[in-house]
Amino acid sequence: MSTVDLIILGLVHEQPLSAYDIQKAVNYRNLDRWVKVSTPSIYKKVQSLAQRGFLSCESQPGGSQPAKTVYSITPLGREYFAELMEGIARQSVSILFDFNAVVANLNKLPPAQSRRLIGEIKENIAGTRDFMEEMAAQREHIPLVGRAVLGQQVAVAHTLLDWIRGFERDFDEEDR
Repeated sequence: MSTVDLIILGLVHEQPLSAYDIQKAVNYRNLDRWVKVSTPSIYKKVQSLAQRGFLSCESQPGGSQPAKTVYSITPLGREYFAELMEGIARQSVSILFDFNAVVANLNKLPPAQSRRLIGEIKENIAGTRDFMEEMAAQREHIPLVGRAVLGQQVAVAHTLLDWIRGFERDFDEEDR
């Protein structure tokens, strides 16, 4: 099950878009912060979805700009979109944080270095929380589903910040 496919099909489901416009929509909606998706993977996936018959493409003149290819979802693409929605919703929820690889190995470093790394993780979590809260405040006009994901991310960031603060205290106490 490909979340990147689902994101692309979901965006094109709303309206026909060029690959560039899909990338802009992903960035605007901060989908790349919530799901692992990169600019190169979007362009490759758009082409793959078109080759597999899930997207149709039409060349549109660009006036003074070169013509651009605009993608639309096909009936087969709508079926695949529904399959992805069902399949991904049924998957067990994975809670993966890359910084856990650092946390799992902190005992292999000198305590001062470990404390510094814990501090960096804490700063990054706080930065993410601040960014998400700012996004939520700036984008009150977004649909309910977008607000729901933003709210989820803010809540996760707050929880992680509470967790890292507790871990930092425990680490300091154990080191004494």
